[in-house]
Amino acid sequence: MKKVALVSLGCDKNLVDSEVILGKLLTREPCALVSPEEAEVVILNTCAFIEEACQESEAWIRKIVGLKKKHRAKKIVVAGCYVQRFRDSVVSLYPEVDLWVGVNDFPDLPYLLDRVLPKKVVADSPFYLYDHTTERVISGPPYLGFLKIAEGCNNRCSFCVIPAIRGPLRSRSIDSIVREVENFLEMGVKEIILIAQDTASYGVDLYGKRALPDLLKTLDQLLSSEHWLRVLYFSPQGLSEEFLEVFANSKRVVKYLDIPLQHVDPDILVKMNRPAHIEKTFYFLRTMRKSIPQLFLRTTFMVGFPGESESSFQKILLAMEELSFERAGVFAYSEQEGTPASRLFPKVPASLKTQRLKAVRKKQEEIMRKRHRALVGSTVEVIVEKGPLWENNGSSRMLYYLGRSYGDAPDVDCEVKIQTRNKHLKPGTIGTMRVTAGKTYLLEGVL
Repeated sequence: MKKVALVSLGCDKNLVDSEVILGKLLTREPCALVSPEEAEVVILNTCAFIEEACQESEAWIRKIVGLKKKHRAKKIVVAGCYVQRFRDSVVSLYPEVDLWVGVNDFPDLPYLLDRVLPKKVVADSPFYLYDHTTERVISGPPYLGFLKIAEGCNNRCSFCVIPAIRGPLRSRSIDSIVREVENFLEMGVKEIILIAQDTASYGVDLYGKRALPDLLKTLDQLLSSEHWLRVLYFSPQGLSEEFLEVFANSKRVVKYLDIPLQHVDPDILVKMNRPAHIEKTFYFLRTMRKSIPQLFLRTTFMVGFPGESESSFQKILLAMEELSFERAGVFAYSEQEGTPASRLFPKVPASLKTQRLKAVRKKQEEIMRKRHRALVGSTVEVIVEKGPLWENNGSSRMLYYLGRSYGDAPDVDCEVKIQTRNKHLKPGTIGTMRVTAGKTYLLEGVL
């Protein structure tokens, strides 16, 4: 039996691709999934969104090459975004790698492994989009399923390389998505997370309109009180009266919306080639605040974009204060070769980027602390992930579990500490917790 290791880097959209690779491999022949140190074949699925992601991919390539030199790994396959982006130079940089596979070619990886190929780089297939019939192995917790509703992106943000790597928007049909959800439910998945480069644009290519509201209404009818449906990567352009109505009234769509703003200064947004009507976005976010109880909003900000003045940056802090996002991520602008933004001036010094990064993180910690304290005494839905665990409490021991609230997405947000007398809760159990304490990154309560 062939010993195979698969390392998946980057976002959960990449994770879905990795799970398809596993599904294809295991369908073709039995494989033992092991660590890279034990494997005969090591497959690395890479990310190349920003400079830090490229550096992480390169570090992993070097690590696996080191294993090969020690005669542990017999074959190295590197797949994904890094390959697609740098396909013209990867062979000369890392000649020890046996095969390079692009973002549209990885479904053929099991067959490519067994062939003698005329070239090492395979990154020229037509645009690929998986569906409900595609072989796939859920690699994470069995109660959690990421569902990619579309691939590619039609937005042309001046700083972003994703359209050049992943291609234009390709949406799956509602029927195909429903079939995959039904597959998830049969497998016991409790939390289904809809993902794409831009979920708000779902359906534009297929149905001639933003069809996410139609999809949410359809899926809402399939799920019971034992399930959560979560939406990630929703661009501000998708905010509309129709979406707000569907989002607010859906019973199983958790009241959490991940809506990356990137910036709030209209001049910077124009340079980013993003919609500059920020007041329209603010109107919808304020409306949601008023109409949806216990709404959790998550956003992402970019600091240090070319031309960002001090007054431009201060607008981010003011927006954070006003809209009081429960969750926020921030990263410094990373210049990507070949993008329109790389030709913009003036550049923001690295030291100033770091300073602004710290200021946004500090502001967000203050906001989260206030938000969590305000939740004390209320009830929130939570999902159990780890436990039972025990903690010494003076002369006694306290039973608790770790999990997430509905306002926390996996890996990127916060944890909850759940006290209970029930020793038999299973991971994936969804229940209501009374909040007893709120810290910056942790809620505590009783289930």
